[in-house]
Amino acid sequence: MQTVVLEFDDERSLREAVDHLWRKLRVTGELNVQALGKGSWRLEIIAEKGLRPNTLEKLKGRLVE
Repeated sequence: MQTVVLEFDDERSLREAVDHLWRKLRVTGELNVQALGKGSWRLEIIAEKGLRPNTLEKLKGRLVE
């Protein structure tokens, strides 16, 4: 299991990242989305299999944890 937390500046970028994880990469586990205010969003990924660093870079979010 791997846990990663990313922050996004807008909802569109967040939705694109979630879509990429579920539909294209078929990540299994949990995705938790939280609105932070002022248009910022947090995405917590709890993946059953580890995600590669280059995969995380493609999601266009800032790595928090």
